[in-house]
Amino acid sequence: MKKLLFVFFLLFTFAAKSQDSTYVQLELKNGKLIKGQLIQKSDAEVTVATQDLGKVTLAWSTIKSMNMISKDGNDRTPNPHPSRYFFAPSAIPLKKGEKYYQNALFLVNSFQVGLNDHFSIGGGLVIPFALFITPKIGYQVSEKVHVGGGILFATSLIRGLNFGVGTGYGSVTYGTKEHNLTLNAGLGANNENTGFGRDDYNWKFAKNPLFTFSGMTRISNKVMLLTENWFFSNKTVNYDSNGQFLNSSTAYNGILSGGVRILLERSAFDVGFLTPTFGDGTGAIPYVAYNIKF
Repeated sequence: MKKLLFVFFLLFTFAAKSQDSTYVQLELKNGKLIKGQLIQKSDAEVTVATQDLGKVTLAWSTIKSMNMISKDGNDRTPNPHPSRYFFAPSAIPLKKGEKYYQNALFLVNSFQVGLNDHFSIGGGLVIPFALFITPKIGYQVSEKVHVGGGILFATSLIRGLNFGVGTGYGSVTYGTKEHNLTLNAGLGANNENTGFGRDDYNWKFAKNPLFTFSGMTRISNKVMLLTENWFFSNKTVNYDSNGQFLNSSTAYNGILSGGVRILLERSAFDVGFLTPTFGDGTGAIPYVAYNIKF
């Protein structure tokens, strides 16, 4: 319970932070620089409030680039990895042609590429156990809201392991690329053993949804705080010594995580801890990952 309260406190902090003002630097095609608070952004133009000129509205056709800066005007490299947390996705999509590679715990290797500004596809390997694919779609529906969804499908590479899981999910992200919260909800299926002492497996759809609740917030030019939390329904089936069904029970369990992302220009390092809520709930598993966008 204390862990859950701690996570929700972090997410509350992120939600408050996501409402902070956004400051940008516009580099115009004529070479001029304009710095100020971002007031409004549309497909046609951008409006910023500057200290010297007041509100200025500029057409995108006059702008060469727009970069995030801190409130005091120092240049800030834009967050290169807003589309996901440790593993779970946000609803913020990759742009067309953007690609990233991630290696987590030296075993999990994943790759994603934006086919257009709204749809990306990727997958990866959990060496030497499993193969997974992760198509994803995302749209920005307002200044601070993205919606989307996708599919996660994984299957075993080792003959006889009979591992398989798949889920379709929907996403909503509130905030900016620098400070945001994401709720993912999905319903999936898993390759389940048919009974005690049996070696055959069947695909069965889950009766209860899976949730992830994640957040990120930038606290400096190089550091972001991250939390990613999975909540899933787990069914326990008990059989007697003859393989006859006795009873079953269902309960929600979870895996909570928190850590930091160290940002470079295109790459990033994630360092954190994973804590399961099932069992005695006291263990903490170190998590390390390397990400690069290209």
